[in-house]
Amino acid sequence: MDIFGQIKRSFLALPLCALLALASCSSGASGVTIPTSLYPASEMTQTQIANASDGAITVSPTTKKLLLKGAAGKTIYMARSNISNTAMDSIYSRLAKITTGVSASEEKSALFLQAEENEIETAIISGFETDLENDPHAKIWKLSMDNIKKAKAQRLISKSLDPEAQNAVKNYAVGDTETFWALNPETLSNFTQRTFKLLVSEANYNVWVDVDDQYYTQGIAAFTTAAQTMGTNFINGYGLVSHLYGQPSDKIYNADGSVYGPMSTASKTGLKINIMLYDMLTVGKVYGFVYHGDIWHNTTESNEGRFVYMDSQTTLKDPLEAYSTAQHEFSHTISFNQKTMIHKKEWTYWYGELLAMMCEDMMQAYFGISDSDVNDKLGNTPKTRLSTANYNHEWACGLTGQTSPTYAATFHLGAWLVRKFGGPKFIKEIATNAYVDFDSILAAVKAASGKGYTITSLLQEKASDLMERQNNAGFNQDGVTYPENANYTCAYSDASGEHTYLYPVTAIDLWREFYGWCDQSNYGDNITNTSISFDQLPDANVYKKADWKGNPPTTAYLGPLKFKGGKGAAQIGPYGSMLFKLGEATSDSVTIDLQPKSDFFRDTLTIYVK
Repeated sequence: MDIFGQIKRSFLALPLCALLALASCSSGASGVTIPTSLYPASEMTQTQIANASDGAITVSPTTKKLLLKGAAGKTIYMARSNISNTAMDSIYSRLAKITTGVSASEEKSALFLQAEENEIETAIISGFETDLENDPHAKIWKLSMDNIKKAKAQRLISKSLDPEAQNAVKNYAVGDTETFWALNPETLSNFTQRTFKLLVSEANYNVWVDVDDQYYTQGIAAFTTAAQTMGTNFINGYGLVSHLYGQPSDKIYNADGSVYGPMSTASKTGLKINIMLYDMLTVGKVYGFVYHGDIWHNTTESNEGRFVYMDSQTTLKDPLEAYSTAQHEFSHTISFNQKTMIHKKEWTYWYGELLAMMCEDMMQAYFGISDSDVNDKLGNTPKTRLSTANYNHEWACGLTGQTSPTYAATFHLGAWLVRKFGGPKFIKEIATNAYVDFDSILAAVKAASGKGYTITSLLQEKASDLMERQNNAGFNQDGVTYPENANYTCAYSDASGEHTYLYPVTAIDLWREFYGWCDQSNYGDNITNTSISFDQLPDANVYKKADWKGNPPTTAYLGPLKFKGGKGAAQIGPYGSMLFKLGEATSDSVTIDLQPKSDFFRDTLTIYVK
């Protein structure tokens, strides 16, 4: 069983994880392993004819020439996609070039062809961490799995319910202290025991603080008030989240997966959610985390109950970030119960983060977070990641790893899905169905919209919404406007009275300056995006806030990155797409010639005429 913890990073790296591979290669290139499911280039012998009004046009694996009819006056785009869960090397790409029926102005794509003689190096901006070894997500993932595997191997379990465990609940009072396990934020590789003091005790939750925490001891009254506000916001937010996501575990398990006992009696804190505050940022890099091993009995480092761990400094000084982070993290706990414990499914890393960032997205309005509200490190809204996504997430990283660009790619996908397929209805479907990864996404799309998709057709529709600025497609839709939204609203109360939460997910215009980006890799004349002055980027933009060492660029760009022509190739991450603008059609018939880079290919090519 894949049992892991998840944490939220306190830094945001720009998308530097790929090198644009423009040098020509062959299938016999050194160090390249030919993957399975390849198409032989020798079978590219056919002429495919398609009407320009047919929507997404999938290029057949046997197509040598694509003849478009009815294209006059329209713009022709292409997406090269990797419809698999492994990265696709650039040599397994098909190159495209319009040979007839395109305006002369688009023949600048030849500059891109000339660039194939050189590799374009990726520029690195100082001040951003990109080394996976420094990624706290990767470390806690490995730590959690290793600890649970170790517990299983050593049989540190109780096969039968301990009678004493049925009366394990302690009646804590405010001011009481207790020892709990807490992750070391500096090494992110081990837990230590800390003494925590109970600051807040309510019917459904506790708030604890490390008795030696500097932010607590320096101002006990102010910190206690912040802790009380954190608890109130968390528990109301938890009610709203669980309305769509489901519930966390109500059981304590043996390390072999069998039930040890009901959490209501087997945990010393019962079914209460415990918010554990201690200093994580002074020596570490995290705002907060959850540890899924906390539902295991008699395993080292398990607190045996419902826990979410939060940075004390953030709680005191940046409460909006703390509220959003706490919901993000605890949604992982809910998802772990729903997907792993109930449905016995293991999921890929990106899928868990997609669920958690959709939670942040839909909870913004409740916490009073605006779309452009960011702090000095990471935005209180996941929408700050969309600048990174606009630049090169599609073809560079895709849905892989535990890096910041992966988070950008993952939120990019989740934000589009929510706005395309029903808002809160879609969120509930994906969070509670019996599947994970793309099986879960496809099932949720069908349940929410009534439309059946494959991974290919879904990613083709997503790429279509990225090709040009549109007012009512994909990201530009407002999730609250769906007719069935009223069935998924939730009542709650706070100090100001009774309310109904609508789970608003606001429309996103990816071509706004807020989502602009800088061309770190010097693609220059080979991209088609509209350029603006660097000074026009808002202060909240992640590229505007980057440490350029006193030498910022002069130019920024808007919208999802698109290359000129179809001759460039790059490694494409899992489920990623590289986007191109092939040209403006000047005649009714347009011919596109296709040329494989090697003896085999495995890309999916889609042509769009708009």
